[in-house]
Amino acid sequence: MPFNRTTLLAGAFAGIGTALWTLFEFTMGWHTTHIEVGAKTGFVGVFFPLLAILWALRATKARTNGQLTLKQALLVGLSVALVLAGIGVVFYQIYYSVINPDFLTRLRAAGTPTDTESQLITVVVGSIGFSLLVALLGGLAMRSGVDAPQR
Repeated sequence: MPFNRTTLLAGAFAGIGTALWTLFEFTMGWHTTHIEVGAKTGFVGVFFPLLAILWALRATKARTNGQLTLKQALLVGLSVALVLAGIGVVFYQIYYSVINPDFLTRLRAAGTPTDTESQLITVVVGSIGFSLLVALLGGLAMRSGVDAPQR
């Protein structure tokens, strides 16, 4: 698996960016008094992993003399996803238990059955699933080499 400087930086950018966005939402009251707004703005956090993976794919293609196979793209996406998920699990565990311990209670009151463990599992599965999808689509668009269609 290509854990290198690029994928580590991309994963860190995605994880830290998503965490900072969550803290911004919390500061604005979108996870406390205006939870309905947070339900809509939470999707902004998706842009951090999206941009990070696309940047990592472009950097990998440039580093390999313009060659990028679908396998390489998926491995880059998985590497970024694992760093992102690791940061996400640590951050959200702290967020749910220290920063905003009433958040899950508010979600349940709004009709969303949830607990800390299922939320953390969602962070990991969502991070990996979304990252692999972005890597697949980005890899298909940027690929070259043996698995690219001939023109």
